[in-house]
Amino acid sequence: MRRQLCAALTVTALLALLLGLLPVLFHVLPATGRAGVPLAVWVALGVAPYPTLLGIGAWYVRRAERNEGDVTGR
Repeated sequence: MRRQLCAALTVTALLALLLGLLPVLFHVLPATGRAGVPLAVWVALGVAPYPTLLGIGAWYVRRAERNEGDVTGR
């Protein structure tokens, strides 16, 4: 249970860091695109978070399965 809680808190911290830094990124990027919205913002919103979220999710599932295997003896 303790290792599973540690994994869950790690994932939560990574997600909070990832999503918490997006507003900082938008503030730092200059507005150069159409309608004052920079292309980098669209890339940051539409492309960059998803592979990161997928990687964090895959890591968490592997970790949870390993923890379960340790408990059940598989």
